[in-house]
Amino acid sequence: MVDTMWCTDRTDLKVAQAFLNEEGTFTEVDATWEELFGFDSSQLLFHTLDEVFGEYLAQENGTLFQYLKEHHKLLLLLTQLEECHQHAQLHLTPLNIGERQYLLQLKVEENVNGDALHAQTKEQVGSQLYWKILNGIKDAIITIKLDGTFLFVNEKAEKMLGLAWDQLKVRDFWSFLQMDQQGLSKKVYQLLSGQESVQVEYYLEKTKCWYDVRAYRVEDQVTLYFTNSSTRKKIEHDLRESERRYKSLVEHTPETISVHDGRRLIYINPAGEKLFKANSRHDLLNKRIDTLYKANDIKRISENARLLMSGKKKLTTSLFQLQCLDGTTVDVEATSTIILFKGKPAFRTILKDVSERKRMDDLIRKSDKLSMVAQLAAGVAHEIRNPLTAIKGFLQLFQREREFNEQFLELVMEELERVEGIIYEYLTLAKPNHESTFQTLKLQPIVQKVMTLVETQSIMKNVQVDFEFEDVPTIYGSEKQLKQVFLNLLRNAIEAVEENGEITIRLLNHPENQICIQIEDNGCGIPKERIERLGEPFYSTKEKGTGLGLMVCYKIIEHHEGLVTIHSELGRGTKIDVILPEYSRTKQLLQQK
Repeated sequence: MVDTMWCTDRTDLKVAQAFLNEEGTFTEVDATWEELFGFDSSQLLFHTLDEVFGEYLAQENGTLFQYLKEHHKLLLLLTQLEECHQHAQLHLTPLNIGERQYLLQLKVEENVNGDALHAQTKEQVGSQLYWKILNGIKDAIITIKLDGTFLFVNEKAEKMLGLAWDQLKVRDFWSFLQMDQQGLSKKVYQLLSGQESVQVEYYLEKTKCWYDVRAYRVEDQVTLYFTNSSTRKKIEHDLRESERRYKSLVEHTPETISVHDGRRLIYINPAGEKLFKANSRHDLLNKRIDTLYKANDIKRISENARLLMSGKKKLTTSLFQLQCLDGTTVDVEATSTIILFKGKPAFRTILKDVSERKRMDDLIRKSDKLSMVAQLAAGVAHEIRNPLTAIKGFLQLFQREREFNEQFLELVMEELERVEGIIYEYLTLAKPNHESTFQTLKLQPIVQKVMTLVETQSIMKNVQVDFEFEDVPTIYGSEKQLKQVFLNLLRNAIEAVEENGEITIRLLNHPENQICIQIEDNGCGIPKERIERLGEPFYSTKEKGTGLGLMVCYKIIEHHEGLVTIHSELGRGTKIDVILPEYSRTKQLLQQK
């Protein structure tokens, strides 16, 4: 590359034009190239601009094609004869015609200082550029006569054949093909019989390489282009091997792998035949999805497909019922994701038969229910038997003495009330809204009433109970049930603290239109491993507790669309948060049910 002025003698410009693609490869050329340089212009096709003219740009400036894309023009010094230079300019113009293309123009200055000088200059320039182009091309190029005589080989061809031009020009090209068993000879013979061009893959044992061979015949000459394709062949082999392993894995896995396009089944592995109870895979392919699943599952399948296509989820897992071909149904766990199948998006679903697991889960649930019934029966018997024993004893005393003692009668009534309270707790546990009416409530007076009820107990134990409150919205609920919850929690707190203990009740506004009733004590606290089990039936931190009280509290708050959280640290006290939604939200949630 030089930066010099054009010659001052009379100058004629000749312009050779070509089209390049986005990679800088020649896709079309005009006849001016042949007129300027004396070689067949079609030899430029399938070669890049940098293979042809790359040496005219310094290496540190990057590729020639990249340079022209940025600067659009480059001045070249092709050769020099006596005192007249042969100059050329490369112009690159981007075009927006369908796919991205570029127009390349080579403008060559022809200095006219005499016809002989002009002809000699042109011949030398053309010859030098011709050799530079052919030796710079990455392909091995061989031109022969029909009788096998070598007419031309470039440097890549010499390296491929392992012989220099001086050795090749006295050899017969056909002798190189005598041991060919891969079809190259046959293809070349087709050229001899009149065909204009052929293509074939060829493995050269000498170089241990694969080549894509393109051969063209012009009159009595044949030109062959050998493009090294070993890397591509290796990639193709690796892809085929990877595909073979993947196919083997999919075909032999015991779980069903299916692919559908949202409407029809387009692939299923052999395991699917057994799952769907089909005679062969052909019975399943192209089946509509809505015929392979139970009707009430189709909406969920469509929703999962929508979530996957929108990118909101990468994976969906759901339980469905398959409609087998023999009319039976099978419970399956379906895990779906999006894949490319034959170049198009599709849904791959792995189906796992969970019928046996579901049957075992049902048995476990039934066993758990029976165990729970047994525990409840034992709890009822234990809780009610004690007051009934006292009642029975007093009644037998009345029967024997035939007179009533007012003091004993009061004890009998207390025991009956205790029995009634236990039964009420069980009814609340089974049905939280039993004999309850929801209405608009203010929490502050309810909490204050509960504090009055436990005042005697707190004074006897010398426990200080403080109440801190904010202005909070009304709620929608049952006053009787909420009083039972607060009374239970407050009594638990009083029992947990030592004498001179402190309990603080707080009524606070909570985020998202909610209200928090917080009960905090400085008692003994609860070990971390025991907090997780609080609320289970018959699990209590008290020596004689049944665990039903706290469980009833959980049930009541759950029925009010609320939440109970317990934070405790051993030796430092416990904090219980009862979070309830405000009036409008609670009513809306209950109406939705």
